[in-house]
Amino acid sequence: MRTGSMRIAEISPAAIRHNVRRIREVTGGAAVIAVIKANGYGHGSLIAAQAAIEGGAELLGVTDLEEALGLRDQGVEAPILCWLHGVNADFDAAIADRIEIGVSHLAQLEAVAAAAARARGTATVQFKVDTGLSRNGAAPVEWAELFARGAELERAGLVRVRGVFSHLANAGEDRDREQAGRFDVAVEMLRAAGCEPELVHLAASAATLTSPHLHYNAVRVGVALFGLSPFAARSSAELGLIPAMTLKSEIVALREVAAGTGVSYGYNHIVQNDTTLALVPIGYADGMPRALNGAGATVAIAGHHCPIVGRIGMDQCIVDLGSLARRVGLGEPVVLFGDPSTGVPPVEVWAELMGTINYEIIVGIGSRVVRVAVDEDPASGPGPSEAPGSAPAPASVERLEIADPDAMHELGRRLGARLAAGDLVILTGPLGAGKTTLARGIGEGLGVRGPVTSPTFVLARTHPSLVGGAPLVHVDAYRLADPAELDDLDLDFEGSVVVAEWGAGMVEERGSWLEIVVERPEGAGAGASGETESYEETLVEPRTVTISGHGSRWAGGAL
Repeated sequence: MRTGSMRIAEISPAAIRHNVRRIREVTGGAAVIAVIKANGYGHGSLIAAQAAIEGGAELLGVTDLEEALGLRDQGVEAPILCWLHGVNADFDAAIADRIEIGVSHLAQLEAVAAAAARARGTATVQFKVDTGLSRNGAAPVEWAELFARGAELERAGLVRVRGVFSHLANAGEDRDREQAGRFDVAVEMLRAAGCEPELVHLAASAATLTSPHLHYNAVRVGVALFGLSPFAARSSAELGLIPAMTLKSEIVALREVAAGTGVSYGYNHIVQNDTTLALVPIGYADGMPRALNGAGATVAIAGHHCPIVGRIGMDQCIVDLGSLARRVGLGEPVVLFGDPSTGVPPVEVWAELMGTINYEIIVGIGSRVVRVAVDEDPASGPGPSEAPGSAPAPASVERLEIADPDAMHELGRRLGARLAAGDLVILTGPLGAGKTTLARGIGEGLGVRGPVTSPTFVLARTHPSLVGGAPLVHVDAYRLADPAELDDLDLDFEGSVVVAEWGAGMVEERGSWLEIVVERPEGAGAGASGETESYEETLVEPRTVTISGHGSRWAGGAL
């Protein structure tokens, strides 16, 4: 879908609906409170609200009254809870618009009751209690007085105490259980005071997905609603969630440059070979971290990964197309992140490279980026991030953290042990990321004659087998313009294992292949002169390796 904008966040309501249903499945039917604060975690609050309610959420959660009233102004009629209030909060407007009010201390409760009296009506409240986060919520010493007054006001018809809730610090299982114990005390005190809460909720996304004993009869989910994992070590797919946002732009200019050309501010990136650079009109004003410069991040273009190079500007960034240049033109869609099951980079790549969490990235997507609802079933047909003519989604995706060159070599050795004649491996990643180290390990796993070195000065080098197996053909595809030039090398694809560095865009006619993207953190591999050294020569920095298996051969994964 196009709007004329050069920057689009495609939002999948179908994915959000799926995620709500998945959460209900995990909790055994507990009421789902869909937290859509901060403009729906950057996805667009209206899109998120409508999809969450359609998926089965009973209640919407936002932080403050302005967010809640904004949803009402957009026509959202579903119940809404908000819980963080300034001293001059307009509770009259909240009561008039049927907003449920999270109450954290006695003065707030009295202000809400006064507003209800002016309106000659009843305010719906939920008590928020602090059980150990030391943040918003009534402290334990306040509970008795707060609950007693709540019961009194409920009897007077000025308030309805619908629920009680708290928030976990996520400081470990033992600390979570300690907080749950304090929460149990609060719930019993509230009941003893004469209130019977309809909704009792403690678990946010993390506890909802992993701690059934913390579910009570309702859960509050935010990031999981949008298909993202709250855990660093577990992917969305492992949790049964589908990412809802695909951040897209397009190519607006193409420039052929010679080896030695400096790129963007400061020339901290110098192209190593003749290539074509693509200008993409999205930058740090749109939420693309400036510090991604030199970090090894990639974008997906025509189904292939291409590196971001040079410093990121306020409004634009630059991508090295390499051998893909002859295959694309102006207007070609560029996917910065989305659902990795469709073969595009996940948002977690940015988060990992920036040393932060996926939450921060998505809520930081700027206001110039147009949010567009793309309501297709993510479980069937092309995914929302797939453009006509792009490569099909991979059969498998595996993501690994590689600590050092030895671990990279060992990964290659494991892969080599699985490879056989006819297999093609495409290696993508910036200079010094460790592609040749990985290829060396693949050669060892295959049992070929070494050493396997960088093929930079030789387009293709063949390493015969020492164990009667398939030979390894190690290719540098950086200087190849299109697949026809690869074919001109007259390689024995059927009788060899072909490993092609910089080979994105060379494989669309192949039925099966592995694409391996190696990403390095910012600054790794750069010496004082700005030149990039080999992985073994740099200070040891971790790498992130994504292995996408294309074709039925790799449906079960590469490892």
